[in-house]
Amino acid sequence: MVLIKNSFGYVFDPETMYQPQLPEECEFYDSGNCRFYRDGRVDTLDEDWALDSSTYKGWNNYSQGGGGFRAYVKTAKQFWPHRPKGFTAIDHINRDRSDDSWENLRPCSTSLNNLNQYRRGTKGYKYETLEWLHKVNACRARGKKPPLYLPGPPRNKYIAVLTYQGNPVELGEFDTPEEATECYVAAKEPFIQNELRRVWTEFLSAS
Repeated sequence: MVLIKNSFGYVFDPETMYQPQLPEECEFYDSGNCRFYRDGRVDTLDEDWALDSSTYKGWNNYSQGGGGFRAYVKTAKQFWPHRPKGFTAIDHINRDRSDDSWENLRPCSTSLNNLNQYRRGTKGYKYETLEWLHKVNACRARGKKPPLYLPGPPRNKYIAVLTYQGNPVELGEFDTPEEATECYVAAKEPFIQNELRRVWTEFLSAS
């Protein structure tokens, strides 16, 4: 495996496969006329170049000298100049878009980024019954898709399931919807971590 260095000269953390190894004393980096801090703050380096900030849909936006940028995009270019194909998104791990601290950022695919988002009303399960199967196949028929066939009779259980790259991934069977949702919420981050390790390992091995 080849360990790729970023502009700081540090390799990636072998455990997470995506967080760069940065010493504690590395508290900031300079880019252009701005200084970017580990905790996500941004300051101007030139008093003649005022730095304005605003928030849009949770993201921190900055403008200076007629140009605009987001801190997490700048940080991504510094830390991950080379990354796996398709890793075009920068995920805020704790889902707080305003938290641009370095430890809260990671490059990933759009599918993984969407999986980490919190959406109100997300149940994270399907209730597998014969009635449910009929509804699913009626919907598939309207879309001119082939019917869904189960390996056996409907289980009459709440099946915790997440969707990744358009494919369902079952996580377990439960008697109550609350148990299924709890499983779904708890399983998302470990699933993302495992997929990131897999993709990064393949990428670094091929480099």
